Amino acid sequence: MVNWTAVAIGFVVTIVLETIGIVFKSVDASVAMYISIFAPIIGGLIAAYWAGGVYKEGAINGGLAGGMGSLIAAIIYVPGNLSNVAANAVISFVSSGILGVIGGLIGILSKKIPKKRKKKKKNILKMNPNYSLHIRNMFSALFQSKDLLFYK
Repeated sequence: MVNWTAVAIGFVVTIVLETIGIVFKSVDASVAMYISIFAPIIGGLIAAYWAGGVYKEGAINGGLAGGMGSLIAAIIYVPGNLSNVAANAVISFVSSGILGVIGGLIGILSKKIPKKRKKKKKNILKMNPNYSLHIRNMFSALFQSKDLLFYK
């Protein structure tokens, strides 16, 4: 199930990071590229961690947050005619959606805390407390028998 609050938070994080990447494009293109790659991963991670749940839900929440955030950033920041913007937006949505799914899986993995396994106690003989009473009565009857050699 999609947690739209978590998707919105991841969406905003993705758009903010994409905007920071666009600002760094004039300074250093490689930094802008790395920020653009990591923006949907971080947005998907935050969305999945916020939402919790199982792996499937984390992947869906992360993919939506990363994909939609990069889609909006591509529509806003890509210059040119409509066909150029549309082509870049679709490519951005698909690639960032995949990266958002990866971030979502990382977010779910980091949210889940592995449970420590309890060591099983090896009980060779499980005894009911009532059995000890029966065994004691059996031995007392056995030792009181006159047929035993050590009876005095």
